Amino acid sequence: MAYPLDSNAPTLLSSSSSSSPPTCTSCSCPSATGSGAASGAYSRAGATRQALGLATTSFFLASPDSATSNALQPSASNLKSSSSSSSSSGPTCSANGGDGGEVSTSTFSPRPIRYATGEIRMVTREMAVRGYGQDWGQTRSFSNRISSPTGGSNGNGWFVKEMPQLGQDPSGNIAVIGIINDALWFNSSSSNSYVSRFFTGDTLTENTTAKEFAFTDTRGQVTKFYSFDSTIAAPLRGQFKSLTDPYGNLASASYNSSSSISSLTLGSSPGLTFSYSYYTSGANAGKLQYATLQRGTTNVRRVSYTYYGSGDANGNPGDLQESVVQQWNGSSWDDLGTTYYRYYTSNTSPGYQYGLKFVIRPQAYAAMVAAGITPEAQTTSDATLAQYADHYFEYNNSTDKRVSKEVVNAQGTPSSVTSASYGYAYNTSGNSNGFNNWNMKNAESLPDGNSRTVYTNYAGQVMLKVLTRASDGKKWYEYYQYDTKGRVSLRAESSAIASVSESSPGLVTLNTGSGLIRVFYYDATSGLLQYEKVKQGSSGTEITVRELQYTSQTANGITIYPVSKDIRYQSDASGGSSPAETDYSYSFFTGTLRVQQKTTTWPTISTSQNGSGTANSRVEVFDEYGFPTWIKDERGSLTYFQTDQATGAVTQRIDDVDTSLITDNPPVPTGWSTPSGRRPAPDYRLHGR
Repeated sequence: MAYPLDSNAPTLLSSSSSSSPPTCTSCSCPSATGSGAASGAYSRAGATRQALGLATTSFFLASPDSATSNALQPSASNLKSSSSSSSSSGPTCSANGGDGGEVSTSTFSPRPIRYATGEIRMVTREMAVRGYGQDWGQTRSFSNRISSPTGGSNGNGWFVKEMPQLGQDPSGNIAVIGIINDALWFNSSSSNSYVSRFFTGDTLTENTTAKEFAFTDTRGQVTKFYSFDSTIAAPLRGQFKSLTDPYGNLASASYNSSSSISSLTLGSSPGLTFSYSYYTSGANAGKLQYATLQRGTTNVRRVSYTYYGSGDANGNPGDLQESVVQQWNGSSWDDLGTTYYRYYTSNTSPGYQYGLKFVIRPQAYAAMVAAGITPEAQTTSDATLAQYADHYFEYNNSTDKRVSKEVVNAQGTPSSVTSASYGYAYNTSGNSNGFNNWNMKNAESLPDGNSRTVYTNYAGQVMLKVLTRASDGKKWYEYYQYDTKGRVSLRAESSAIASVSESSPGLVTLNTGSGLIRVFYYDATSGLLQYEKVKQGSSGTEITVRELQYTSQTANGITIYPVSKDIRYQSDASGGSSPAETDYSYSFFTGTLRVQQKTTTWPTISTSQNGSGTANSRVEVFDEYGFPTWIKDERGSLTYFQTDQATGAVTQRIDDVDTSLITDNPPVPTGWSTPSGRRPAPDYRLHGR
């Protein structure tokens, strides 16, 4: 079974809170720029959810490709990782209470390529739905840095997030894999005992009696996998078995006679079923042919896959050639969009066998067809394809398989003006492993002639970025230090950098008395961010700008740590003073980790600042799947929601509820009533949403 060649620490989310939406990380997203493309997209706890494709209330969600996000996803615009409601008319609120603030370093280039390893981050979301509180669908990811590129059910080098699996290296260490680029490693420390390699709070345990592994994330969701016991059929070893959400709802995977996953059903009445069928003969027997979404017994959407066969100049047997997203029209399937891929077929420069060469997304594919070009035809040359390709890749060699060149966003012309070319050159340091010793230097050439040099540590984390302007050699710096667990402990801006030397493992000497430096401290119990402080120079006095406190909830032997206080200090006097405090309190469904009610109490705004002089609160009530049912806002006005559990879409919303008139279920929360003088608003029944 394949596993990642690299051991990368999870990426972190910048000062995340429970209501922070994710930043786009799509490889082809036109709005993705340097800092936003990868840096603001992940949380330490959230890395778990994206890696496995699990529910993402306030955690990170793999961004859909821009070419498919609206046209090809059911209610794509409603898929908010920070929202318990999937309807655009619903509230943005979190039933999970948040993970607290965390600190980001962008480990990927804007496109993105991982600076430390040259790994492509190619995440393609072809179906998505938020039924029964799970963020589920069909999400593929590709890696050029895995132990074995062949054998994947969705094509060589491709992984399906919603078919999570375990990879085991020769030393017995385990990688939890969903999106391959975000694999979470656990070291085998003793018999049946595993320890997270880096700083995640997630756990992995093995039950030798049940012959299964249990992966528990920091939100309390448990995903089980078949173990590697010799009595288990070889194709099943390490494969996805079941998931149990924080409330205790269970969904189990079914397998066919060939030990390939055949279906997974979420909820009931109606069930939301993802079914999988495979080619049964030929060179691609066992490869996924259709991934189909059904509501009850009614077809909704599917993805159809074709693969290269023997003797094709544009791909190897088992390479994914094409994916077609289709919508059920009541009697047949309509094509919505086609994505086409080409690969290198031998270990010949500038590629390697099975290496991804071209990606043609639906818009570019449609443009080629409109121009009378058949992308799949062997007579369609690479030169023609390059005029339309969303991505073209070259690699440094067939051993390392690191991306050395990427050309993106061709516009259907042979002119290089319409595309952007990036180059990557890699050099290792020979320094000993350490979070604050640089290991890899990546010299990135940019389309505008400028350059970016990125130094990363052995865990793939960015230590230093240097942007150099070609016209005059002026440099801008972004520097990070880490604590003993690999968490960001310091970030320095250009103004704080005194000098840089590659001969020093730590690279940077800081100014002692000038320049902006941010420092970070972590809570000893939860491991989450506790203090964010600033200072001028390395010897400056630290001033607290933010403080986070946490509460805890334990059920079934699992403990989670929602934020209880978020304090922002408005003055630098006395090292940080004049606090503005936001408080969070929670009640949970009995015996579970699912939030039933969340109360947010905002900072008091004084009358001198045109405030009321009193603290206002907002109360949110959730169902067992994390969807909102009631909200009492700061003025006491009540809003009621009904949700289609199978899709997460709001089907009914009543604003300014008159509690004397409503008889809907769930009932009005105990003690709630309509504020005097309020006129009830209309009842919005959102049929067909």
